[in-house]
Amino acid sequence: MEEFKRIVIVAYRLPFTIRHRNGKMTAQQNSGGLVSAVLSLTERMKNSNSGTDSAKTVWVGKGEHDAEQMNSLREVKETFELVPVRIPDHVNEKFYGGFCNDLIWPLFHYFPSMTVFGQGYYESYRKANQLFYRELKKIIRPGDFIWIHDYQLFLLPGMVRSDFPDASVSFFLHIPFPSYEVFRIMPDGYQAAILKGMLGADLIGFHTHDYAQHFLKSVRRALGYDISLNTVMAEDTYSRADAFPISIDYKKFHDTVFLPETEKYMQKIHKQKRDRMLIFSVDRLDYTKGFLNRLAAFELFLERYKSMRGRVVFNMVIVPSRDTIARYQEMKKEIEATVGRINGKYGTLDWNPIAYQYKSLKFNEMIALYTLSDVGLLTPLRDGMNLVAKEYVAAQHQKHGMLILSEMAGAAAEMSESVLVNPTDISQMADAIYNALMMPAEERKSRIEAMKKRLRDYDVFSWADDILRSVVRVKTDRKSFRVRLINRDIEERIIDAFCNSARPVLFLDYDGTLVPIRELPEMATPEDVIISLTGRLAAKSNVVIISGRNRDFLDEWFSDQNLTLVAEHGAFIRYPGGKWESSLDQDDKWKERFKPLLNRFTNRCKGSFVEEKRASLSWHYRNADEDLSALRAIELKNELEESIINMPLQVIDGHKVVEVKMSGYNKGSAAKKLLAMEENDFIMAIGDDKTDEELFGALPENAISLKVGKGPTRARYSFLRQSDVVAFLTRMAEAMEQISKS
Repeated sequence: MEEFKRIVIVAYRLPFTIRHRNGKMTAQQNSGGLVSAVLSLTERMKNSNSGTDSAKTVWVGKGEHDAEQMNSLREVKETFELVPVRIPDHVNEKFYGGFCNDLIWPLFHYFPSMTVFGQGYYESYRKANQLFYRELKKIIRPGDFIWIHDYQLFLLPGMVRSDFPDASVSFFLHIPFPSYEVFRIMPDGYQAAILKGMLGADLIGFHTHDYAQHFLKSVRRALGYDISLNTVMAEDTYSRADAFPISIDYKKFHDTVFLPETEKYMQKIHKQKRDRMLIFSVDRLDYTKGFLNRLAAFELFLERYKSMRGRVVFNMVIVPSRDTIARYQEMKKEIEATVGRINGKYGTLDWNPIAYQYKSLKFNEMIALYTLSDVGLLTPLRDGMNLVAKEYVAAQHQKHGMLILSEMAGAAAEMSESVLVNPTDISQMADAIYNALMMPAEERKSRIEAMKKRLRDYDVFSWADDILRSVVRVKTDRKSFRVRLINRDIEERIIDAFCNSARPVLFLDYDGTLVPIRELPEMATPEDVIISLTGRLAAKSNVVIISGRNRDFLDEWFSDQNLTLVAEHGAFIRYPGGKWESSLDQDDKWKERFKPLLNRFTNRCKGSFVEEKRASLSWHYRNADEDLSALRAIELKNELEESIINMPLQVIDGHKVVEVKMSGYNKGSAAKKLLAMEENDFIMAIGDDKTDEELFGALPENAISLKVGKGPTRARYSFLRQSDVVAFLTRMAEAMEQISKS
């Protein structure tokens, strides 16, 4: 926490609702896990900082009131500094009502048929994000932790990063991130803008591992960026995506049960429910919540389990939301008609099976209902998390109820002890209601207590703390990556050392280093500029092209140059003007055993192919589906490693290629052999994949090693792109030639 002097929260809404009563303005704190978490963090920062002003949390959000007036209110000034963002109604209508709720909301919740691509939606969305940024930009200070929230502000992190490259920024998405097949329904321009905007954050948080992986796959497919261990690395990007399931203030929900105000509601509910069992659900009015499926399941439960009639009441609470919109009005009417029909069909003079309430509940009343309900029935069709499930569990005490939870809710990943159901399977849900009601008390207790322990151990404060600590780690990793990333000063020092050396040697990989990676190996032929460049460098130094390519390919393009050629990862060496040499056993009958295996994997993975070389067999998958080929590569590698036991063979896991070759040699052993032949006062190696790591590891400490691309490496420095290598080698050649002329 000492890393940050101040927290700056940016969310669509401010944490207070401003009300006017009797000519006075008052602020009522909004409920929600985020507000609770931030209040706790602010209190901790106050205790650890000498000045309370520096620890005051800034909250940027949509608001129409004057900032000075709001911040003068007693409820606000003790903890927050509010920064209102004014959004004109005509912009907000298409921004919030349009792009956010008519496009993003249904699409990200897997309702593509309800998605509306309205005219001017995206333009208003971008304009609103710019308005947020205009206010945020005014108040950013060094040492701030900028925490941006939810789908209304996808573009904002990128805006911050463009003007404040060293800022500490985190983005958290409170709704699901859909699979790429759903995300790609959006126009390409929207996709790129949203992903690049999110990637402006150091850390991008999601509720579940699946959501994080969906995001990373969309980044890879839509933007083509490299990803390593949940980290996205591109020219101006270093961002990490991970799961941070939001939690609740466990103590608050657990302890409120014992308050006198809650006890009053509990006594009232006891009188109303009498000796009947109580099922409870509470949701905001929205089509993602699966109301009609839930009602159909309860109706089937009453039909299938006739003995339960008169013994159970389903208390269905729907919180008003967007009920001025025609679609929501129709949904509300359909829900009420269904409730009326079920009550009319099964109800009696002294019993209605469904107690329907369309209102917001007071906090203590809600806690009382949680505590006294025998079953919490929460079955959304899709939900980012569903904190009600966690609240219900936290409020269980001596008489434990049971939670029935949709497996489509993000909370399901953490609450496996609940009764998980498919919210579209009406029959399964009907049986689940009966089984939950009839579950033995000891089983209910053990399940609930296991979930309560998890909530105690990882509450909303742990969640927020986890995110802040993770941002610090990402910042540290980013710095080490930037230090390793080559810049013009480092390049100049290397070039000076090269020009001042008497016996330099350059080890240059071919694919991905001298030439870009192509779809097929035969397409990656060197352009004239590359052939000329290697020749120019060879005029002063020993240039070694050390490649996985076969001898014929290297002969075709480089045989007439004064170069040392190393083929098939060190299996063959050809010195300038000489013939190919090899110390390998010439018996290659082993390949006949492994060709069928590689061919089988080619048939199982469309786009992959087998390449046969003199001393190896290679299975390439650069043109295959990303996820399928990654799985097949692991399977093939495992099968090969099991098959080569007690054989003089080795499996190499390269860049989009799995290779089986004769053992006893690699690029590192070839480099050592060449270095032993001459005293070199300048040694440099450039490569791009795992096979080049053996080369880097074999070099002496004073050697200069450079990796093309991102990710962990033994190399001292990294290039971002293959084209940077060519530009760098060109500058080396020009500097060398300039000295020769002078």
